[in-house]
Amino acid sequence: MEILSDTCRALLERSKRFGPLYGDRLANHLPMTLIALDRMGAPVDSMARAFDANARQLQARDADISPVADGADWLGKGRNAGGLERYFQACARRDGRDAVLRDWLPRLLPGVAASAFHCLIRLAYAIDAGDHDEACAALAYWVMEYVSLDLPPDTVDDTPAALAARLAVAVAGHAPWDGIIIDRMRQAARHPGVAGTAIQPRGLDLRQVAQFALGAYHAREDFTLLHTVTACHAFRLLLPYLGEPGRALRYLWEAVVVATLTVEPSAAMPAAAPDLDWQACMAQAARATDAHVVKLCWSAHCEHLAYGDARYLAIAARKLASQSIKRTM
Repeated sequence: MEILSDTCRALLERSKRFGPLYGDRLANHLPMTLIALDRMGAPVDSMARAFDANARQLQARDADISPVADGADWLGKGRNAGGLERYFQACARRDGRDAVLRDWLPRLLPGVAASAFHCLIRLAYAIDAGDHDEACAALAYWVMEYVSLDLPPDTVDDTPAALAARLAVAVAGHAPWDGIIIDRMRQAARHPGVAGTAIQPRGLDLRQVAQFALGAYHAREDFTLLHTVTACHAFRLLLPYLGEPGRALRYLWEAVVVATLTVEPSAAMPAAAPDLDWQACMAQAARATDAHVVKLCWSAHCEHLAYGDARYLAIAARKLASQSIKRTM
């Protein structure tokens, strides 16, 4: 169990005044950013800057808190984060945190794509950091934003890459996707070329899904694809609580492959990654304020430790370089 610094804990406490969403259902990345920075050894001034940079766009928590007798009654309702948070805190006091996670994660995994994977990621970061209150907040967020893609479980003798290529052909010429990431994913899942089609490889393990997500993002610097990489990291952190990991993995795969279908083809090649080692990469990331830069670099580092694929360093270095270019423009 990792222990957060006093600075991180104090900033997380301050962040509780913000709701899980802002604007048009955009995710509050502040808690995840603070935890990732802390795990990278960010100095106090960097964490304070990141807090200020991210907090200025957020919205205050909804003061209207409804009592919750059963969290299942609030699945996908899109509100009452405060009431749900209190519900999970009470459940954890009664049954223990791990029991709550083992009870709820199998129920929530069909909605792994909720809020563009951010519910999954926020919970995983909280658990990895050992922050009880943040874990309850993340569970509440996942319940309120829950949405499933409802794709069939049928399997086929194809590799993940071959399946993704076949599905991409099937949706070619589609009507324009619109809305935020999860809206586009739901539209893609309902496309006739996807719905009712076998999209599950008969043999599947987490390394395959992670490598597929990494390959897609390494080949194209795309905002949606970035989230599939960080989602695979988050899923790995939650494996001890998933009940039936094989079943849970099927939900992750369907969400990852559907996310790739929402990314329009592009002839543009990503910029070459600068020549950084992990020490230099983490030092730069620990001073970043952009939530997606911070989270991508931390997740890429963790996934590299798990799988040893050099492309994780490449995508982290590339992301850092792209932000440096933006600051000079």
